[in-house]
Amino acid sequence: MLRSALGLFTVLTALYGLVVPTVVGWLTVDYSPSRQYISELGAVGAPQAFGVNFGVFLPTGLLALGVVIWLAVALPRGMRLPVLLLLGIGIGKLGAVAGGALVWLGRRGKLPVCLYAGLGVWASLYLMGGPGQEMRGFWQRVAEVLLYSSLPYLAWLVRRASVGVRQGIP
Repeated sequence: MLRSALGLFTVLTALYGLVVPTVVGWLTVDYSPSRQYISELGAVGAPQAFGVNFGVFLPTGLLALGVVIWLAVALPRGMRLPVLLLLGIGIGKLGAVAGGALVWLGRRGKLPVCLYAGLGVWASLYLMGGPGQEMRGFWQRVAEVLLYSSLPYLAWLVRRASVGVRQGIP
């Protein structure tokens, strides 16, 4: 029962982290989600900065921290350290660290979904700062979707009683 409730909490956290900033972006005049970073919604001088910082970014970070800590406790021992690196989602959304954590989880836990999500995060970061810079907001959102969707996936693995046996996780 507890695992089911925590799994639902994980899904709601991921949805909050993805949907709320998207809606705020749609409601903001002169904001282009494909050309601007999410953080620009909460920048100094932005009309809704206070609401975005304390109503979107702060709760999202706290929720993500809670989910990652729960996952680190619930997953098999061999997957705890890479899961803890996902704290980067909650602590400033450190994309490179969280992408690396997903790659590590993918290799360590034989989870191709995590491996490909991590590689996708790295590719998005590269495109944000390089050849795809004019669409940096779009690439940031791709990375966010990959990061946040990994949390419910990992929670689903925890919910399965035989995750260690079926996945060959140490």
